[in-house]
Amino acid sequence: MSISVELSNLGPLRSAQIDLGDLNLLIGENNTGKTFFATVLHRVLDAKPGLPNRFAQPTEVPDEVQEWIIGLLDDPNRESALHEEFTSTPRDQTVEWAASFATNILERYASNVRDRVEYAFGARASDLRRRTPNGKADDSYLRIRDLQRAWEIVVRFDSNTSSVMLSDPVDWLRRSLRPQEVPTYMIPPRRRGRAGESRRPSLDAVTEVMAFSKLFSDWPRSATHLPADRTGIMQSHSVLAGSVIRQAASAGIRPIKYGTLTGTAADFLSLVLEIPESLVDLKDQYRPSRFDPLVDKFEEDLQVKIEVDANIEGMDSIVAVTSEGRFPMARTSSMLSELAPLLLVLRTPYSVDHLTIDEPEAHLHPAMQMRVASFLARLVNNGVRIVLTTHSDFFITQFNNMMRVHELSDSADNPFDLPSIDRSRVRSLRFSRENGACVAQSVEPDRIDGVDESTFTDVMRMQYDTTSKLVNDLIDSSNE
Repeated sequence: MSISVELSNLGPLRSAQIDLGDLNLLIGENNTGKTFFATVLHRVLDAKPGLPNRFAQPTEVPDEVQEWIIGLLDDPNRESALHEEFTSTPRDQTVEWAASFATNILERYASNVRDRVEYAFGARASDLRRRTPNGKADDSYLRIRDLQRAWEIVVRFDSNTSSVMLSDPVDWLRRSLRPQEVPTYMIPPRRRGRAGESRRPSLDAVTEVMAFSKLFSDWPRSATHLPADRTGIMQSHSVLAGSVIRQAASAGIRPIKYGTLTGTAADFLSLVLEIPESLVDLKDQYRPSRFDPLVDKFEEDLQVKIEVDANIEGMDSIVAVTSEGRFPMARTSSMLSELAPLLLVLRTPYSVDHLTIDEPEAHLHPAMQMRVASFLARLVNNGVRIVLTTHSDFFITQFNNMMRVHELSDSADNPFDLPSIDRSRVRSLRFSRENGACVAQSVEPDRIDGVDESTFTDVMRMQYDTTSKLVNDLIDSSNE
């Protein structure tokens, strides 16, 4: 993965930086900034840049680019010979257009990132600056880089400004004009005109494809955040939705008053309400999710299935099906309320390629924590990138054992029924407090030790020493 995110003096954090991997572990004590950073990462990945309006007219696209686009659209094999001319240096007009177009896209993305971060926390950007004894910290920003495509944006929170750096617009243009590198699903389809003739998509639609296919090719198509308060929302989502419906029915009779939710909580509530509806609506044309086998096996281990009951007269409900019967979420264990949204998201027909999960071990027995860690590793091995915060030594130890399995895969059997995961795909940040501020330090997984577990083992050692001392004192007192 080529995405790098750096944060300075934002929220509780003085500094944090990560070059995202396929599995990203945020560990550390309470109130050190893990959830804040995970939320920021989600918004960085979820922000979608739009196409600048001023590039909407085909006449503004240089002739040589138009020729390539038309050749691409007319060639059913997407192997236009016209792209060969871009092995040489494009004309000045084309270089200027490429730089302006890409920069404009990145500026819009920077603006969207600021808006999405404000929305997530329900606060203005300036109010998210780290607080110090003397007020608000200076030099507050978010730096986002694509390491392969050599672009960078800096979104400032100490001012309403942002900056964009695109190192080589010619290189970006050449990459964009390689037909084999433009994903098939992003090529706008031809449409039938009134006389039935086949019509090409507009050139602005294809230039948007160019921008997305190269500037944001490593960005997820669908990023989902499962926040720390998901259990409460899962247990009460029907009540919350019912309250909204009842107040909406009173519109025009008396003013409607709603309490406010942060964007993170509001998005998750919307997710919980929309997924059952989509699963019911698409039931007759249901195409199995590529994660169905993994979810089926996991539910078999849980001895429970998470399903949706269609309700013709009202809201579709999420239920847990056990050997004792069908139960709504409000009557299930907190464990199922934690895991149900994850399983439902994976069941949807939509593409799921990135998950941000706060404390996936919450309300889980250690044995179940180990199962969930293995399940998440299998998702990573099936193309899902994951960011998670955790306080669980069982989680980290399980991931470390899965990395050890990978190291031994060529020389030993795996008698533990553990998936393997390559440690080169794992990133870890350890969060702590230094001089009254929260900081994050990158922790490189070791071939033998895996991710540093000292944040847990130091506490275990202290507790063990206390236990040993008390037990010895009790034995001594019994012998007196």
